[in-house]
Amino acid sequence: MGNVDTMFDLEEAAKFVGLNPDDFQVKVSDLKVPGWKTGEFKKSVLSKYFETENTDGFDSSVIAISNQKGGEGKTTISLYLAEALSENHKVLLIDWDPQANATQLFLNDDVPSIMDYLGYRGKKSKHIEPAIRTVSTNFDLLPSTLELANLTTPYERDDFELLKEAILPLRSSYEFIIIDCPPSLGLILENALICADYILVPIQTRAFSLQGIRDLYETIQKIQRKANQRLKLLGAVLNQYEGQKALAGLAEGVKKYFPVFETVIQRRESIPQAQAKMSFLSKIDITTMKNFRELAAEVKEKINVQKN
Repeated sequence: MGNVDTMFDLEEAAKFVGLNPDDFQVKVSDLKVPGWKTGEFKKSVLSKYFETENTDGFDSSVIAISNQKGGEGKTTISLYLAEALSENHKVLLIDWDPQANATQLFLNDDVPSIMDYLGYRGKKSKHIEPAIRTVSTNFDLLPSTLELANLTTPYERDDFELLKEAILPLRSSYEFIIIDCPPSLGLILENALICADYILVPIQTRAFSLQGIRDLYETIQKIQRKANQRLKLLGAVLNQYEGQKALAGLAEGVKKYFPVFETVIQRRESIPQAQAKMSFLSKIDITTMKNFRELAAEVKEKINVQKN
């Protein structure tokens, strides 16, 4: 998967992104682009920080599915949005949660720890492709293990960009990369948000908390301001909807912070049934799968609007 990455010195890198060397040096220092200290830059890294005409293959849309509250349906949205997108696109689902729920749905065997590949706390980073598992046509999974819970304290500044660096070589291999984030604020979530292009926020309509939404919104603003200017809000998805009359009021409360998707994910027993049977949703309930296809279509539409 992926191609051998080209290395540039400072002058070559400046030419690649269309800047003179002095302006380029100021820019990479301000953005802390990997390589800004050594003067050696990977082509793939430059392609993600700068608008270039030289990207090859797919340019993945990386979507973080995040809400620091537990029980909001992040893994469910991640799984079945990825499944719906994979019907027409090449998709990678990253299980970025130490609970590893998405991993356990697909894989019975032990998997290598994602921590072995990241280069955390002085370890040497390794190419992450060998950790990836194919779960169906066009649908790959980067599995998680409990050891990811050890990613708690940044020891170096680069520790905030471990995931971003790990998946850079993969971005030419997939059209969509979905990150299933943990239900917490901290270094694991910050890695995901610094890595992502877009964020989608699931909100369970039965257990709504405006306080949790506010906290996440403030975290996203901090990341956008300090570490990832590319990060854009796709919006909030109302999840496990059962037809409450209060839906309009709920949506208005959320809109104070996030745009709200028109697609609402209905509460269906077939969703836990599919998970219990370790099966794809399309094989269990085609009606519920249609709901996620509608979500996938709206996600693509929003991304196209953002890009243009």
